[in-house]
Amino acid sequence: MKNIITALVFLFPVLARAQAVTASFDALVSEAGAKQVFSGNILVIKDNAVLYEKSIGYADIEKRIPNTASTAFQIGSITKMFTKILILQLAAEHRLDLADHLGKYIPGFSKEISEQVTIQQLMDHTSGLGDYSQQDGFMEAHESFQSVSDILPLIQKGPLLFPPGTNKEYSNSGYVVLAAIIEKVTGLGYGGALKQRIFVPLQMDHSGFNAYVKEETGKATGYLSNQMGAFKNNLGLHVIGAGDGGIYSSTGDLWKFIHSFLTDTRLLSNEYKLQEVNSPLFPVTFATWSEFLQKGKQLLAGGAPGISAVIGFNMEKNYSVIVLSNFDERTAEGMTQRISAVLNDRKPEPFQLPPAKFIYTLLTTKGASYFLANYKRELADAHISMEDDMNLLYAGRQLLKDKNADASIALYTVYTNEFPNIVVAWNDMGDAYLLKGDKEQARKCFKQVLVLRPANERARQALQSLQ
Repeated sequence: MKNIITALVFLFPVLARAQAVTASFDALVSEAGAKQVFSGNILVIKDNAVLYEKSIGYADIEKRIPNTASTAFQIGSITKMFTKILILQLAAEHRLDLADHLGKYIPGFSKEISEQVTIQQLMDHTSGLGDYSQQDGFMEAHESFQSVSDILPLIQKGPLLFPPGTNKEYSNSGYVVLAAIIEKVTGLGYGGALKQRIFVPLQMDHSGFNAYVKEETGKATGYLSNQMGAFKNNLGLHVIGAGDGGIYSSTGDLWKFIHSFLTDTRLLSNEYKLQEVNSPLFPVTFATWSEFLQKGKQLLAGGAPGISAVIGFNMEKNYSVIVLSNFDERTAEGMTQRISAVLNDRKPEPFQLPPAKFIYTLLTTKGASYFLANYKRELADAHISMEDDMNLLYAGRQLLKDKNADASIALYTVYTNEFPNIVVAWNDMGDAYLLKGDKEQARKCFKQVLVLRPANERARQALQSLQ
């Protein structure tokens, strides 16, 4: 009896702690749902057991299909971990060498790239290849991309950002090239290699691959949650992912993947696992796999319009967090940060409105003068980065639609100051001045468009109408 009483004394605090954590997670989900800032699935694992699992929102808003535990979501750049594992598997099988040069497998690159860039550098983001989506010609060509091989010609036209091996720069292009190497060596499409080597062995039955986002049975449709007005889906955007992205999966399947990676050798030997977790992009490296299992931490995120995903594991505290969302980029990160706060006995911050909606609300409630004087501080306090100009565009378009001339001019003044080479910002600011009746300032805006892009038809027509 004494032993039973002693056990209960120790058990009650543990149960109370678990209940308190669950209640805090429920409060987060309720707040996110009420503010419409999260849609998706959450899975928290503690000591290899489910601590918390929740679905919120709709996989398809139009059809009112709710998210469930088995719903799959696009995972964006988390795909890169899978790509790296496939490459390491082929290295372990001696079907390629990480020191091999790119030209051994993929023709069509310049001599400089073919003979200098190695597979190791592609994996480590030290190859000098950049991001194909930022290259000239991407917007004109991307809707035709249907496969890994379709993207390669664009990447082959791009210059090196630096001599291979001399620096590091996150590289989407490098991982498309790795996917092409996987296809070359295995004789399978990238999706086929994933299925044969990872999905089937781990029984990841709700996982698959798309080179571009499209509808799939059981997969959530992505929604542009940062835009103003009713939610619009991302199916018309032709969002690309080809080794740098493209996988869709469920929280349960990703837990199978994480658990296998950490606890068995079905995917990789411990020697190659160490290569997977060590990267020049990460601030901490590990000498042995045993060291990683004792104190390793890893957080990976992926995102695009209508896509947001996070997987993370903390070996010191023995928990894993998987958050998948069919709302805009950084949605899952916001939820993960608050989950982490709860797990580490910190008070989570309240959820903010999505960035564009925050900016719109700030302007419409505080006014144009206040916004111009205080926007940097207000955005910093709300943890909103100025790196993404689309936040300003979405808010500005709604202000123009509202015919709010003063607020529109204030917003586009900031937009053109922060992003002076964005053509649409100058065009829209011209429209804002026309709302105000200031034709002279409107002319200046449209003329600036033609400085940046002489053939822009919208600006030409606007100036012609103002003559």
